[in-house]
Amino acid sequence: MPRLIPAAAVLALAALVAASPVAASKPATAPGPVFTPSELPYPFSSAVQVGDVLYLSGQLGAEDGGGKVVPGGIGPESEQMFKRISQTLTQHGLSFDDVFKCSVFLADMADWPAFNTIYARHFKPGRYPARSAMGVNGLALGARVEMECWAHKPQKR
Repeated sequence: MPRLIPAAAVLALAALVAASPVAASKPATAPGPVFTPSELPYPFSSAVQVGDVLYLSGQLGAEDGGGKVVPGGIGPESEQMFKRISQTLTQHGLSFDDVFKCSVFLADMADWPAFNTIYARHFKPGRYPARSAMGVNGLALGARVEMECWAHKPQKR
């Protein structure tokens, strides 16, 4: 049979915790999300910083201006996609060295080996981000690949 703790003991413990200097100090509040508007005419931000993490929106291998995907298939699209991601990272003072998580969306999983070859060239061996890759039913603008990333960006204190 469980032992019951008298209500007076619970109240006394609560009073001790409330009176402790640790409980009395308030944690520093982190600023809210910081939104970087997209240059494209679509309703999303190119990146949002929350705390020390910069969340990049998914990028396609679209031509500058974002109107259509570069021709040539998975190779040229992937290279253009990495170029666009690099531009966003650079805008925030970061590089692929700061990326720690990627999600990859492929219109055809048969492109996975070719994509992996290109992907590996953009990261240092032994420092590959955690990654998910999945086949999808369709991507915007008829793209073959899209990737979103998370990067570490310490806040200025």
